[in-house]
Amino acid sequence: MENKNLFDQENRKKERQKPMTLGGALLIFLIICTAIALQKVVIKGDMGAMFFMLWVFLIPVGIYFGHSSSEMEEAAIQFTAKAISPMLVLLAAGALIGTWISSGTTPALIYYGLKFINPKIFLVVSMLLCTIVALFCGTSNGTVGTAGVALVGIGNSMGIPIGITAGAVICGAFFGDKMSPVSDTNILSTSITGVNMFTHIRYMVFDQVPGYLISLLLFFFIGLQYQESIDNASTLALMEGLQDQFQMGFFAFLPMLVTGILLAMKQSSLLAILGGAVIGILVSIFYQGMDPIAAINVFYSGYSIVTPNKDLATLLNRGGVADMWGLAGITLFGFTVAGMLDYLDVLKKLAEAVSRKIHSITGLAFITILFGFIGNAVALSQNFAIVMTGTLMNPIYPKYNLLPKNCSRDLQAGGTYGAMFIPWNSNTVFVCGALGVTVTEYLPYIPLLYLTPLVILVYTVIRFKVERIYPDVGYVDITGRLAKDPQKQKEILEI
Repeated sequence: MENKNLFDQENRKKERQKPMTLGGALLIFLIICTAIALQKVVIKGDMGAMFFMLWVFLIPVGIYFGHSSSEMEEAAIQFTAKAISPMLVLLAAGALIGTWISSGTTPALIYYGLKFINPKIFLVVSMLLCTIVALFCGTSNGTVGTAGVALVGIGNSMGIPIGITAGAVICGAFFGDKMSPVSDTNILSTSITGVNMFTHIRYMVFDQVPGYLISLLLFFFIGLQYQESIDNASTLALMEGLQDQFQMGFFAFLPMLVTGILLAMKQSSLLAILGGAVIGILVSIFYQGMDPIAAINVFYSGYSIVTPNKDLATLLNRGGVADMWGLAGITLFGFTVAGMLDYLDVLKKLAEAVSRKIHSITGLAFITILFGFIGNAVALSQNFAIVMTGTLMNPIYPKYNLLPKNCSRDLQAGGTYGAMFIPWNSNTVFVCGALGVTVTEYLPYIPLLYLTPLVILVYTVIRFKVERIYPDVGYVDITGRLAKDPQKQKEILEI
């Protein structure tokens, strides 16, 4: 009798629901994108707040289509389970940034990078230094705002056009970010596609490295034109300030070493970050001589110092869990919106419309990358672009017998790199503000960001590094076969 009542309830529930149409899906999606764009451009407010306010729009829409408000809320909360892991890693990364400054790790990296720069290879070293910082910190913006600021100042003193130095900084910071297990965009891409982090990074090596090596070569030849000394007053003042504040010996690099060992042992990103952050606290206390209470507080509140040297203040005053709450909020509330859209079949309808236009794996990769660019343009955010494109496109990849790591790789090429081509994107605005450069100045000097999407498309054309779910068949629809194969579903998650 109880089963019959439940069956009747489900039938009544289905009867009251209206099917989502393609026109309705497009309208809902455009309204959301417009609201987000207005929040960033006109209101200039927090994007996480706008995602949360969109509940007031999406729940009534759900009621119109026959769903209750509680069903809509439950759908949002269930989908948001995917956001918990990336949020925790983001917050831990904030702690890592702060404690690595207080322990002298980041200051030592920047100090020795500046000390041993040869003017003839300044641009190459700039790119390499930003790669190292971003690799261990997992943030392109954080790298641009620390090492990048210092390097642009040095480049200016050498007579190098700001756009060129900024391009080297951006290429290095973004490559390091993409190769980092603690990168927020990597975490989002793997969370939305269900791909193991280290599998994702290893797979990206093949499309990232060619563009990276070409970029280094180009910056080497460009840099030969500029051979002025870097021993200018501002650089020396910055290096002296770092020396005055921190000890630069072996123990300053201990937090980085611990983080690297944990990552090499394939421990979780969260453990590696927290381990590096806690070691950073210990080094701050026992090596840098910091007050224990102040050192522990850096974990949450970040590092802070009062200094008349503006460059030094820019480099050092940052980090902490608190510094990441805004980004964590954007991630959390962005996932709730994606969950409601998924529940309403908005994303399914858009995916169906897109899939009808795709007739090859090259077309699939192209559309995924293109959607990443579009998401960055309409919503002004890498996070939004990755979450929405991944939710939309990931279900299409099995229709071509493609492993999810193909989707996570393509997501990065458009969702992450696409941001720097959009002048009004929030990431672009940050980079331009931090480095004092315009988009048109750096745009010709970011070869890595141009080449990576092209390399991926070439790979799909020649069928190189486009791995299949079932090797015994070609790039055909295997969704039915996969649905009946729980063992293969489990294997995909473990690859």
